[in-house]
Amino acid sequence: MEQLRTTDIKAALSFLEEAHTIEGPAPFTPELLGHLAELVGCEAATFFEVDHPRRILSERITSGPPEPASDGIPDDVWRCTRTVELHRRKLATGAGPVVLSEVFAYSLRSRADFNPNFREGGFVDDIHVDLDPARRWKAELVVYSSRDFGPRARLIMQLVRPHLAAAYRTVALRRRLAKAAGELGPEAMTELTPREQEVMRGVADGLSNAEIAQVLVVERSTVRKHLEHVYGKLGVRSRTAALAKLRV
Repeated sequence: MEQLRTTDIKAALSFLEEAHTIEGPAPFTPELLGHLAELVGCEAATFFEVDHPRRILSERITSGPPEPASDGIPDDVWRCTRTVELHRRKLATGAGPVVLSEVFAYSLRSRADFNPNFREGGFVDDIHVDLDPARRWKAELVVYSSRDFGPRARLIMQLVRPHLAAAYRTVALRRRLAKAAGELGPEAMTELTPREQEVMRGVADGLSNAEIAQVLVVERSTVRKHLEHVYGKLGVRSRTAALAKLRV
């Protein structure tokens, strides 16, 4: 059975440590995706978020130069045999990794009329992993190579996938937290410490203590303690009562 070398595991752990330091609104940066491509040993990596029912590419971050926004996915890409069969394999496989070379022969993958990635970038192989299995391939990471991927690349993507999925979920929760910030009255919030305010924004967005702890990178017991302090300051005994006092 193929196994990763110790040096590969150490490199993957270093990469994941970097991934969990991202604090901006985007789940991944071009620099981080570039490091993922280096780790796997390929030319490019991309993060996608796709609204499948509406056929909209809602977010795309690449390891290369920024690409223009797109309102939708072109018919020739969405309906082509490559896309349809690959998506069928994704749904049948679970969270991946799903490797293009395990679905199609090289003779097809190296045809410009069949493979848009070969036509546009010279890539003959991709590895796809799902970062949000609850929503079935809505968010995914893809790495691209001009040569067929071997077992090592698949193992690395399999190793980092759950950790990058956790990083993606954290950013999604952070975005919800920021959105909830506008729902609470600024004057009432001044009675609370900055950390207590963050906790209450999470409460306002319906997050559980565990989800708030994940966003703030603290223990659940710490969240409970902050809530106790909030209740004491506001003279209430529940989340609902605290929100009622803090609403605009």
